[in-house]
Amino acid sequence: MSHLSGGLNAGAMIANPNAREGTQMDSMIDSLFDQYERGRMTRRHLVQALAALVLPTNVLAQDAARAPAPIVRGLSVNHVALTVSDIPHSFAFYERLFGVTKGWPATNAGTGIHMDLPDGYISIDSVAEKKGVITHFAVAVDHMDQDVAKRLADKINLELPDAKARDAYQANTAGSTVNLRDPDGVFVQISSRDGR
Repeated sequence: MSHLSGGLNAGAMIANPNAREGTQMDSMIDSLFDQYERGRMTRRHLVQALAALVLPTNVLAQDAARAPAPIVRGLSVNHVALTVSDIPHSFAFYERLFGVTKGWPATNAGTGIHMDLPDGYISIDSVAEKKGVITHFAVAVDHMDQDVAKRLADKINLELPDAKARDAYQANTAGSTVNLRDPDGVFVQISSRDGR
């Protein structure tokens, strides 16, 4: 279904060399609306794509140039930690829902478990007073050892002092992490992608 009339003949294109650009633009817009109507694109993505089409490239380049490089490049969500009221019941739920497998103990005291996924894991424990809470999430980076963790925590504290980053050694995973708080107090952990 065409949303814009883009029918131009060859004579019109010769008389107006910009007519080809208009035809290409119409085609791109039609394609975007088609993707939206077929459910392949959200309304938000449609609006963003339409805005990108009409913004001059120098404006887009200026926005890209203003974005500072990240302190550390996050690769994926490594894990999410939850407090639950019944560990065996929660494990059975996530095993049925996602096909998780039981991993190693979630804490040094061994009170919880890690539930492995192909790329990351979900950690559950029942020791916290409040249940049904995400206690923290971890973002994976390329490499993290004790030296890297210390330098990264220092760099974060220099650029984002309210994060109160600190390096830590996780005995239950035998790996180093950086632990910090976001502006709303959410506990964020940075860990190695190959570490557990």
